[in-house]
Amino acid sequence: MANTDLIILGMIYLVPSHGYQLKKNIKESFGNPYFKLNNNVLYPTLARFEQEGFIEGKTVAGGSTSKKIYHITEKGREKLLEMVAEPVEPDIDGFDFSVHAVFFDLIPKESRVKIIKPLYESKLQMYKESLEKKEKYGVNMLPISLAVLEYGIKGLERDIEFYKKLMEME
Repeated sequence: MANTDLIILGMIYLVPSHGYQLKKNIKESFGNPYFKLNNNVLYPTLARFEQEGFIEGKTVAGGSTSKKIYHITEKGREKLLEMVAEPVEPDIDGFDFSVHAVFFDLIPKESRVKIIKPLYESKLQMYKESLEKKEKYGVNMLPISLAVLEYGIKGLERDIEFYKKLMEME
């Protein structure tokens, strides 16, 4: 998943952690049923980030084992800001956007608006088309089909309001 790097680096930025704690923090913060971070992805990513200078691991002795606590470096912070500011493609469940949005406080408003505006405009277009469909076909639709369409319209209204709020926030 493309957002794995953003999630891992962003979570280390927020809370320096060892691998197990990082995995637990990610699960708690991004409890999306479609996003499961396994050790075969986490630890190679941590090693790559450390090799690239984005994070620094410091071994800390504790009890019977020692743990490597990862901290973000200045180079890692710059990479994180770059990743957060990348445009987001619309996706079915909005998860990719949500991952970026979690870290929007780290980038300037102009960058945030640049990311959100195309998604906002896309939702506005979908909303307009859905209202036209309801107007044109609603009286002839089966009750459950109409209910599904109205549910979709309400979801679009919610998304549009959310995007608008994020673009207006300072």
